[in-house]
Amino acid sequence: MKNIFYSLLCLCIISCENKNNTDIASISLSTDIPTNGLIIDQQLLSNIKKSINKEPIQLNREVWNYDKDGNEENYILDKGLVFKFVNHEKAHAIFNTYSDKVIEGNNYIFLTNMDFDESYNTYYDIVIIDGSDPFELIKRIGTNGVNYDKYNNDIVLQLKEWHTEVGFKFVVIDVARIHAYMNKLPKNITQFSTEVYEFCPDVIDQGYSSMDEMIKDYKDTKYFWLWWD
Repeated sequence: MKNIFYSLLCLCIISCENKNNTDIASISLSTDIPTNGLIIDQQLLSNIKKSINKEPIQLNREVWNYDKDGNEENYILDKGLVFKFVNHEKAHAIFNTYSDKVIEGNNYIFLTNMDFDESYNTYYDIVIIDGSDPFELIKRIGTNGVNYDKYNNDIVLQLKEWHTEVGFKFVVIDVARIHAYMNKLPKNITQFSTEVYEFCPDVIDQGYSSMDEMIKDYKDTKYFWLWWD
């Protein structure tokens, strides 16, 4: 009888320990904890890692930002994670799948550092960084078109103005490049496209073959981009 009682007691203890371990594992995966300066949900991060099939490295990006008066700032962005060299299709799929969840956690996910392989296939680094306001992020990255006298503040102000009309969701943010999905098309797409070309001539001079092609692409894809060479 004592042996039966002892066996039942052991089973009860083991069962409780297993349940506690399961609970602890569940908590650890679903808890926001610091990771390279980010406060990020660990289950979300785990899902992103699995989807990309790569381990991230710590963000360590040096930024030089200039204004019209010649003043400059130099700083390091290091609160974040980087998944290096992810192909174009997967990078956009990751952004579309996880951006809303990342933003809910007061962080932002974006593509940067466009690159190419030997066959000219496009690749990006995927960055998850602290802070969910993309306009503040564009300031921190220091996006500029200084060759055309377009400085960071000019770009942020113009993007905010267009944002009120089309509702941008910024997907690529870099020193001289911005890409975004438009939630809706502008009411006057010809006027909007003309403004974009005047602000960033390289969209046609080194991108679209014509204004007509640019307008057609906006209508077909609602995909917007700026690039200053």
